Amino acid sequence: MFKDNLPLVLAAWMAVVGVMVIVRRQKHSAGVGLVLTYILNMWLIHWVASVAYILPWKLGGEPLATTAGTEQSLYAVAAFAFGSLALAPFVVDSGILPRAVGVFDFDHRLPKAFLGAGVLFYAILTTPLGKLPSVTAVISTGQQFVVAGVCLCWWQAWKAGDSKKMAMWLAAASLPPFFTLITRGFIGYGAFASLTILIFVSSFARSRVKFVVVAVVLGYIGLSVYVTYMKGRSDIRRSVWGEEEYGGRWDAIATTVRAFEWFDISNPEHLDRVDDRLNQSGLVGFAVLRLSENGDFANGATLYDAALALIPRALWVNKTITAGSGDLVAQYTGLTFDTHSTSVGIGPVLEFYINFGTTGVVIGFMILGLIVTSLDILATERLINSDLAGFVMYYLPGIAFLQVGGQLVEVTASVAGSIVVVFIVNKYLHKYQRPQVVPPIILAGGIEIVPLSATQHLTDAPNPV
Repeated sequence: MFKDNLPLVLAAWMAVVGVMVIVRRQKHSAGVGLVLTYILNMWLIHWVASVAYILPWKLGGEPLATTAGTEQSLYAVAAFAFGSLALAPFVVDSGILPRAVGVFDFDHRLPKAFLGAGVLFYAILTTPLGKLPSVTAVISTGQQFVVAGVCLCWWQAWKAGDSKKMAMWLAAASLPPFFTLITRGFIGYGAFASLTILIFVSSFARSRVKFVVVAVVLGYIGLSVYVTYMKGRSDIRRSVWGEEEYGGRWDAIATTVRAFEWFDISNPEHLDRVDDRLNQSGLVGFAVLRLSENGDFANGATLYDAALALIPRALWVNKTITAGSGDLVAQYTGLTFDTHSTSVGIGPVLEFYINFGTTGVVIGFMILGLIVTSLDILATERLINSDLAGFVMYYLPGIAFLQVGGQLVEVTASVAGSIVVVFIVNKYLHKYQRPQVVPPIILAGGIEIVPLSATQHLTDAPNPV
């Protein structure tokens, strides 16, 4: 459709995002950041690296594959926008989904209790218990209570107008990348957690100008951290994976930090580092070119596997479905990877494409837009009504859907695991959330805010507490 015109594809990509932002702003769409986080993660792995290919000093790479893959990601984000803006509000307001039932009076210890639950699940994962069938998936998703807990601790400080505690919890949001780097040798998992928290916080911003300025500054800092990390990544992983003492790991990280480099778009080496790990569009493009020749599509096989992933391994002892998409990527792109030192994610754009081509991408992302936005809205109305148990019931599955670089098997398994773990934690912490509810008619001079409309924004709603 775009005749290999990468600049036009990139411009259309941003136009779609711009329309989405404008429409959501005009409708004062509710949200706790799930939709924005999904779009931003898509932008990071499908748009950022592609820009390098329109720069005359970018050398090497795969421009043809990158263009073809970026075009498919454009169809994906456009379909996601349609599902988010058109389908989700209709479904939510139709009464099909469970809505809020009142304003809760919660114990102020509950946010920290959720945070503590996340830390506990992380600790359990390092024990033999964390390696039992089906237990691993549940405990892994339970770690996301750390994200939800920090978000709710910041929200609690925001409600109280305590700027010092707000700053403290924002500072805590920057710690996950350092923690995952020194314990696992990866920065991506922690960066994803920090980004999710920061976007949650941004949902409460009233000044759009300040928000954009802060986002640009943080984005530039993030790119600078990334190119610096990529330069010293091998030394850090050698230390961490070699199970050195933490002192040695800190030394490896400190050496990388001392060689910090600010991102320079005119530096071909920086562009290559971005292209190396953030160019998901290139992988999609290789599959597009390969399948256009052999037509050997999966025809729904991986989607069937994603459905089977919902069955716990504890109930299906001989279950053959496993996570990890490196082999799939190699099969459909024709590329080879060193899977011992590098993880290769297939991502939903590539996975939908290898099943049913562009049609699969469009339909798949319309459904994702519907699901992610619906969870965002439902989590938002629970938060506004101080139903924190209800908030995590929708927020944690929403986080599971944000794996834009993973396999759908991983997504469905994480969603199922998050539902189980939220049920368990909420059951145990029920004592911290008093079931008494306030009828909507009593609130704010008779203004009914329960349930929250799908077009109401967080900062527009009366404060019920």
